[in-house]
Amino acid sequence: MHRAAIVLPLVAALATGAAADPPQLHVEADPLPLIRGGYGLQVGVRPAGSPWRIAVASFALDVPDPAVQVGGNDGFHLRVRPSAAIYVLRYFPGRDGWLVGGALRYLRLRYTHDDAPGARGDLSTVSPELIAGYHWHPTRAGFYVQPWVGLAVLAWTSADAAVDGRAYDGLPIQPFATVNLGWELGRR
Repeated sequence: MHRAAIVLPLVAALATGAAADPPQLHVEADPLPLIRGGYGLQVGVRPAGSPWRIAVASFALDVPDPAVQVGGNDGFHLRVRPSAAIYVLRYFPGRDGWLVGGALRYLRLRYTHDDAPGARGDLSTVSPELIAGYHWHPTRAGFYVQPWVGLAVLAWTSADAAVDGRAYDGLPIQPFATVNLGWELGRR
């Protein structure tokens, strides 16, 4: 029943738009997680004539230590294990331009600490995220570059972030930035 409450409005939103034009499909890769020992993939759809895009993503990466060890968290390391997000983004008019929107992220986190070899703290979190970015087509084809920034807040966690009795003190607002490389399928 809960899935139907989420899926039916998404299908209705995607069904809007000009019936003569097909929806525009997007496929994106995020090279930054790949550099950090993981992956980042996203697939989305933008109904014909609509400024809105809905997408799903999966990603995993080792978070850079300077980002993890802020605020007295020296010695901690963080791995985002295979995780997922749902994105809703609004694109402003024009082939290139600004975008805003949000995401709901489900993260599977693994913390380790230098002073506790072999120990780990595994937990899951849910966090909403606000996003702003820019959509740029460097060529006439469907290829695009999309840098964006986001701010997320923790809404739910399955456990406290701790490793062998050492508590991780996370930021109340989690910043994030990346650059996605994408392709618009069905672009005319």
